[in-house]
Amino acid sequence: MEKESFGAAHDGPQQIQVNLDPNSYMITMVNMVFNEESFHFLLTSGNQGRQFTATPKHAKRIYLLLKQQIENYEKQFGEIKTQLPERPKTTQEENKVGF
Repeated sequence: MEKESFGAAHDGPQQIQVNLDPNSYMITMVNMVFNEESFHFLLTSGNQGRQFTATPKHAKRIYLLLKQQIENYEKQFGEIKTQLPERPKTTQEENKVGF
């Protein structure tokens, strides 16, 4: 079986520097739009927002990971009862989804 190559060979684990915001934010709103090439996310907490873009493949991986973690959570703590809020009838963008 062949090993996948991710660049130059190295002897040990690769260390990646990540700038982690020391604050934790409660997400109050999520908006998402997509086109053939990418998914665009807007996450807000109060009056602060951050935008993220993901390829369709990475968006699917995020979905699968979140689905798995929610299933694990519900096994341990019980079902999360929720639903998507109704979309306002004034929304003109067909592919826009958010809460």
